[in-house]
Amino acid sequence: MKKLLIVLFCLLFVSNSFSQMISESTKKKFSIGVDLFSDIWFDVPSSISQRTINKGFDIFGMYNYQFGKSNFSFAIGAGLGTHNFFSDSKIEDVSSDSLIFNIIADSLSYKKSKISVTYLDVPLEFRLKTKGKFKMSLGFKAGYLINSNAKYKGNITKIKKVKEKRKDIKNLETFRYGATFRIGLGGFSLYGYYSLSKLFKKGQSNEMYPVSIGVTFMPF
Repeated sequence: MKKLLIVLFCLLFVSNSFSQMISESTKKKFSIGVDLFSDIWFDVPSSISQRTINKGFDIFGMYNYQFGKSNFSFAIGAGLGTHNFFSDSKIEDVSSDSLIFNIIADSLSYKKSKISVTYLDVPLEFRLKTKGKFKMSLGFKAGYLINSNAKYKGNITKIKKVKEKRKDIKNLETFRYGATFRIGLGGFSLYGYYSLSKLFKKGQSNEMYPVSIGVTFMPF
């Protein structure tokens, strides 16, 4: 994750440098950005404790349709989003028809146990941007699941340590969708996402869904 964040900030730096070379009229038509956030997961099984910080990110590019000479616009584009669920449990068999979370024993030490999902998204937004660089947007995005995995790094006995990565978790919903919100100044905004879809298919333990809270960096 640290390496990924470094790459993202490098991309933002390059984008910001590039934005200084393009015209203001082009900036009004196109926008690119990165959301960095933490997920709060709801409908989690009561026996499971989730970590306070569940890091995630979005990368997106959008085309803006200005409503005449007003401060309002409509934007549509494409993006890539990753969400993580860190907890004190692990899925032993990701291919099982009946998904089971096993609580990690108190006698075992571990560094990481998480589920990761990545989506290809189509975001839509209605935007307000004033001459004073105040920005606010209300939006919606829908995504298609392109990758999922379960990772565990720690002990499986008091002596034996492992580093596991199991791909393609079964019984995940293929599509996700939810509402988005941003408010800020210039290239910096507060960001929120409320998932209206569930992570797991109906009938698979608790279905779970995230609420994301973070920041958006948008050089133009």
